[in-house]
Parts: sequence; C-alpha cells; structure tokens
Amino acid sequence: MQEGGRVSGKVVLITGGAGGIGDASARLLSQEGAAVVIADLLEEEGRSLEAQIAESGGRALFVRLDVTDEEDWDRAIKATLNSFGKLDVIVNNAGVSHRNGVEETTLDAWDWVMAVNVKGVFLGTKAAIPEMRKAGGGSIINISSIYGMVGSATSSAYHAS
Repeated sequence: MQEGGRVSGKVVLITGGAGGIGDASARLLSQEGAAVVIADLLEEEGRSLEAQIAESGGRALFVRLDVTDEEDWDRAIKATLNSFGKLDVIVNNAGVSHRNGVEETTLDAWDWVMAVNVKGVFLGTKAAIPEMRKAGGGSIINISSIYGMVGSATSSAYHAS
C-alpha cells in the first residue's frame, strides 16, 4: 500500500472485483492507498485476491455478492462498514454478456443480462449513496462497454444493457 497515494484513506467497493477489470482495479486502488472490498460471486478468486492484497501490505475484504439481490447488497454494505467504518467509492463493474441476436434470445436470458448489468448498478448505487453521504460525499463509477454506443445483430441483450 502506498502512503499518501491518490486514494489514501478511501474505502472502495468493487463489484465483479475478483477478475478482469475488477481485479486490476482492486490491485491499483490498493497500491494507491485505498481499502478495497472485492465483491463478487467468485469466492475462490475473491478470497485469493484478498489474501494477495493483504500480503502486499494493503487492506482488503472479500464479500460474496449477487448484484441482483437487494439483501446481498445490504450484507455487503454492512460488511464494508464493519471492516472499514465507511464507504467512499463504489465501482459498478460486474457485468455479463449473452451472445445471441434478438430472435435467438430467450426472455430468461434477456432478464438475466438486464438484472446483472442494469438492476445491479441501480441496487448498488441505491445501497451506497446513504453511506457515502454519511462519509461526506463519494464517487460512483459505472464501468460500461463500447457496445452501449453501438449495436450489432448479435448480443442484443448485452448491447441494450
């Protein structure tokens, strides 16, 4: 952990934090002085990352989080507060894709993508705002894809989300 880093003393919750962009974000934010909450369904990967950050001198917590479940959000926020006392930043990074065009996409597939990619962001933001207010403000970072700006005949649910 870097003392006096750009986010020194901040507490950051990252959804989809156990892999890909979330993993890289957790590592960088920790290096810059933040305490990071790795929120994900991938327990083995999340706990491994938590241990790696701790071994390098950072502060990290893994919490199992289904971003589509409001009660999971309540538990994740409570775990964050119990471990670090506040929440300054939420990174809504969790996302899923489904690679089918409209005609091949089932309603269940559509609902799953929308639940994770849209409802998950809403629930996370809703859960985080009261705690950020208590901390004197905060930042909400929503990770998205270029496919929010362009479309194609494939991955219709993902492009729409």
